[in-house]
Amino acid sequence: MSSWARRVWYAAITAIIIQSVWIGGGFGTGREIVEFIAKYGVYGSAAIVVAAIVLVIATYLTLEVARKFRAYDYMSLSKQFLWKAWPLFDIAYIVLAWIVIAVVAAAAASILEDMAGIPYIVGAAIVIAVVGLLHFFGRKAMEAFWVVGTIGLYIMYVVIWAITLSVAWPKAAENLARGAASGSLSSALVDGFKYTMYNLLVLVPALQSVDRYKDYKDSIIATVLVYGAATIIWLCFMGFYPEIIPQPVPWYFVLKKPGIAWALGLYIFWIFYTLMETALGMIYGLVRRITAQLELRGRKLTRKHEALIAVITLIIALVTSQAGIVALVAKGYGTMAWVFFAVYFIPLVTIGAYRLARPEWKKEFWEKA
Repeated sequence: MSSWARRVWYAAITAIIIQSVWIGGGFGTGREIVEFIAKYGVYGSAAIVVAAIVLVIATYLTLEVARKFRAYDYMSLSKQFLWKAWPLFDIAYIVLAWIVIAVVAAAAASILEDMAGIPYIVGAAIVIAVVGLLHFFGRKAMEAFWVVGTIGLYIMYVVIWAITLSVAWPKAAENLARGAASGSLSSALVDGFKYTMYNLLVLVPALQSVDRYKDYKDSIIATVLVYGAATIIWLCFMGFYPEIIPQPVPWYFVLKKPGIAWALGLYIFWIFYTLMETALGMIYGLVRRITAQLELRGRKLTRKHEALIAVITLIIALVTSQAGIVALVAKGYGTMAWVFFAVYFIPLVTIGAYRLARPEWKKEFWEKA
């Protein structure tokens, strides 16, 4: 493999990790797209534009700060722009990761119960076993899991998007033509921004892949490879607007419609896979943080310890999921969006960007964090 091809592949690994974690918990169920974008009807397009712009800026700056200062876990990363206030980021990550994993569990339970009456505990046991085993087998096993999942996921989504739009496009076009909308444009813009803020969390699991980067070009390549699917999902959901708004798992609601139901089995298989990818990514970010802390003290987590942390975290989150997916997304994500705005985005685009431009600025000061 040539040097250039290797660089593109390493950047693609970063993009795959981000997409795997982001899509599983958000695009996978469709609930996030409905809650923050699709519920506004045509105003949702404005929310998508805001989210895309801000996410691209935050992704590039995060990857560059991680590369430039060798910050391959979120504790090391947050120290680069929060200094000794980094525990604020620590708390925010743990709380939001917990909510995300709980959303994943609630979505899985909703699908299983509605589809075949399979007990909640069965789906929970599958997720716990897979995520625990992948942590036990280590980084290469997890990266392979993410790569396979992302390839399969996009094949599945291309099929589902195509057949959904073929059925739903007449009504979607009608809604777009008459300007069907709820709420206000300003509210849609704010929610698009909020959607961006809490989704900054998905960048954390990808930090470990940045240790292979050579310069800023790798960060640019990875950023370009990451984004774009939200627009297509919004168009699909416009064909079922406004009845789709209260659905706990919007994609499942859509795929039960006549003319689309044959794809339901394909969706159910890959949604479970991607939900596990999301849980894996969230927990891996936490494990990397614990590992970094222990290494400062000359200690290290074994793979058995990593697997145990993964299992315990999942069990706690699965209990939390009983609050219900709609409530978790609307209240939990909405609140944490502003927390991440304060402890991540603002410091990143100010202090983080300035330090990238002037890496020697008060170097000794930052090294004492």
